[in-house]
Amino acid sequence: MRFLSETKGPDRRALGPQMQVIGAGLPRCATSSLQAAFESPHLGFFPCMHMAHVMPSNARAEIVLEAMQERDKQKRQALLHKIFDGYKATADFPGFWFIDDLMDMYPDALLVLNQRKGGDKSWLQSWNNSIAFFRTWTYLLLCLPVKNDRLHWYMHYIAKKQWEERWHTNDLDGFYDAYQKHVLDEAKKRNSKVLVWTAEDSWGPLCEFLGKEVPKDEPFPWVNDTAAMKFLHRILIARGIASWLAIFGSAYAAWTYGPSLLQKGSHLFQNLLQSRLAS
Repeated sequence: MRFLSETKGPDRRALGPQMQVIGAGLPRCATSSLQAAFESPHLGFFPCMHMAHVMPSNARAEIVLEAMQERDKQKRQALLHKIFDGYKATADFPGFWFIDDLMDMYPDALLVLNQRKGGDKSWLQSWNNSIAFFRTWTYLLLCLPVKNDRLHWYMHYIAKKQWEERWHTNDLDGFYDAYQKHVLDEAKKRNSKVLVWTAEDSWGPLCEFLGKEVPKDEPFPWVNDTAAMKFLHRILIARGIASWLAIFGSAYAAWTYGPSLLQKGSHLFQNLLQSRLAS
């Protein structure tokens, strides 16, 4: 399942930098739909890095966490090359978090600033209804036994600690608008081409900007991330509870039956030893 199972395929780092288009928008701005469009035969930017490729991989999540905490630009970008090299596109996290680095690492890549219809208010409501749960202590406590989920929570924890410093906002208050301005300002500094786009714009502006033909009979891929996030909540909570039950069940079994099993094992060993000595 998306976000839970590895879908990336073989490691592509040896292929080197191949990034051609950067989906610079925030999560909850049709990033999964944009990923599907990038990877479609019509656009051909396959594969596209996305959080769905990071969550299932402990190794990849650990590299992202290290990069989030690395202050030295050269060292941070060396880490990011391990994540993004070999990919022709990116959308969602971790791309947006390192948008300045990606512009420098892949200067020839085109930028698509995917926005959300309704702006800041709509985006924040969507975030609170889907992703906000993953930064709570409830999520950590429920999923503590699962390393993959601990790493996921920790990414949100580090991001929350860095939010004000990086974006000069009070956590998520005003962040959406501040981020849009930041991307456009940084792109202007680098003379990078940017398409401001929403999913409602569909194929037309996207294909024109990327130099591709508009599909005639193919609808734009709408991926319902809200439904996927809600289902993911249930799966992760169930997995966490199951892990805790397994831990407590094993502890209870060891406490209840351990002494008698050890005693029986000791008697069996003594009997075997006596038999060997007698023979």
